[in-house]
Amino acid sequence: MISPNVIRQSLKILTPALFLLLCCSIGAFAQSPSEPQDSVKKNLAKVAFRNTSVKVAISAVGKQMGFEVVFDDTVEEDRITIELNDVTIEQALKTILEEKKLQARILEEKTLVVFPDNEAKRKKYEQYEPWPVKSDGNK
Repeated sequence: MISPNVIRQSLKILTPALFLLLCCSIGAFAQSPSEPQDSVKKNLAKVAFRNTSVKVAISAVGKQMGFEVVFDDTVEEDRITIELNDVTIEQALKTILEEKKLQARILEEKTLVVFPDNEAKRKKYEQYEPWPVKSDGNK
């Protein structure tokens, strides 16, 4: 049988421990509303490339979006260093394309072609749907 003295000792040890657990769980619960509530904010990411091939960077971001990326033969083997915080993957790709003066068109459902943003190439790929599909009016 357990003596009353052992019970008292156990309560002296367990009471502060239970109190700390309660405080920690209340603190964690109180912090949860500060997390982004909007589903768009939950999809924001940090995208960073350091001295990376532009083709590798675009392909990696395109893959995250579910696209296979092909490049026009005239896309130069250039390098990019870029760090973007709190952007969607789509915004990251758009920023990289703008930075390197490139455009993308949708060849097939899940295939993008990337080409230099010049009049001749725009004309060559004009029959394909522009990416991003929801354009803000900028070329």
